[in-house]
Amino acid sequence: MHPAPTPDHPVLTAPEALLKVARLAATRAGDHALGNVRRRGEVNVISRHDVKHILDVECQAVATETILAACPGDAILGEETAGEEHPAPGGAEWIIDPIDGTVNFFHGLPHWCCSVAVRRGGVMQAGVVYAPELGLVFEATVDGPACCNGRPIRCSVLADPSHALVLTGSDKAEDPARAFRFFAALARLVQRPRVLGAAALDICLVARGAADGYFEHGIYLWDIAAASLILERAGGTCEILARHGGYRLAFLASNGHLHAAFKTCLLGA
Repeated sequence: MHPAPTPDHPVLTAPEALLKVARLAATRAGDHALGNVRRRGEVNVISRHDVKHILDVECQAVATETILAACPGDAILGEETAGEEHPAPGGAEWIIDPIDGTVNFFHGLPHWCCSVAVRRGGVMQAGVVYAPELGLVFEATVDGPACCNGRPIRCSVLADPSHALVLTGSDKAEDPARAFRFFAALARLVQRPRVLGAAALDICLVARGAADGYFEHGIYLWDIAAASLILERAGGTCEILARHGGYRLAFLASNGHLHAAFKTCLLGA
């Protein structure tokens, strides 16, 4: 059990106060990974589909320590320690993805990030996505604008799917053919589909207007928790299309104008 709040550590409820903690946790964790890039090859498990990195565990510990120093007693849901799925607690729950895009990080691609979000009563209150090698900090609160490096961002206003750029994943762990069916369906609909390999950062690029949509059939809550809030506050639309259990989801994000077209295309696949 974590220590309960005390007069020296009051319960934080204001979204802006929660955002400050999330920002500090994400940047500390991300900077820990960045400061240890020479250790990219240190893995616990490596397979054809994924990498479980020692730095994932260390970065989650850094983020957790930062959060609990400010918010003792709050619940933590982290990728590296998540067990069976449970309902969101009534109080605050912090959702951490210590290194999203671990395969990219392992190979030396700079497209990876650290994601920290907090929800209360099942509603996301604040979220931060930090991409250290790219120098980008995306953030939002439930009642404020989405920002990148302190400047407000908005989704694109594109409404023609044939001109759209859509980011997607390549979940091959269960049925490789399924991932390619979705990719092929999107390729027929849009100008270009792209697989960049870091869901939280990809969704933030949609929030910034650099892409028009994002989809992945098999993604986890910690991948989307912060980024989905950022996208919605940037004027976009997020939707869970299916729940697979164990915090695993089929998830669609868009600029809003193209959401129905993307959803129809994907359900047809």
